[in-house]
Amino acid sequence: PEEVSNAIATLEKQGADAYILDLRNNPGGLLQAGIEIARYWLDKGTVVYTVNRQGMLGSFEANGPALTEDPLVVLVNQGTASASEILAGALQDNGRAKIVGETTFGKGLIQSLFDLSDGSGLAVTVAKYETPNHRDIHKLGIKPDLEVSLEPTMTVDQIGTVTDQQYQAAINVLKDNSVLAGTISN
Repeated sequence: PEEVSNAIATLEKQGADAYILDLRNNPGGLLQAGIEIARYWLDKGTVVYTVNRQGMLGSFEANGPALTEDPLVVLVNQGTASASEILAGALQDNGRAKIVGETTFGKGLIQSLFDLSDGSGLAVTVAKYETPNHRDIHKLGIKPDLEVSLEPTMTVDQIGTVTDQQYQAAINVLKDNSVLAGTISN
């Protein structure tokens, strides 16, 4: 998260006026990192809900100020999972970003790992994640605002270039003023 914060601060000093956050093929990681990065972009609002088996809700909130109000597009694909989906869902549901790409993986469960006496472990699902608009992430993923397929033959060297159709679509969304500072226009 600190790298993202530093990058935003540096880019703001250099005069950046719009951002593309590329979460493609990002398997997630720590929940807290996803929440913290969402808070960099949100002044206020719910980042994510947790719902246990009894239907009890917990939530993580953004309390601002955001590091920037500049327009934001988030790139996602089938390899975007877990905390990255939470981040994308939070920015989408709070009207902070347009999501471009493919529907994400759909990993929205919270599991606890218990160590067993023989050295093995047991993972038990204890809750699930929901977006701020109460969309269940698990198995459904986050659907993009603009569906653009990733070219299956694209190489790592082509990411972020003119041959990257998703990246080019994100640039067009920003150019078309479809994304306003801090909010999305329809």
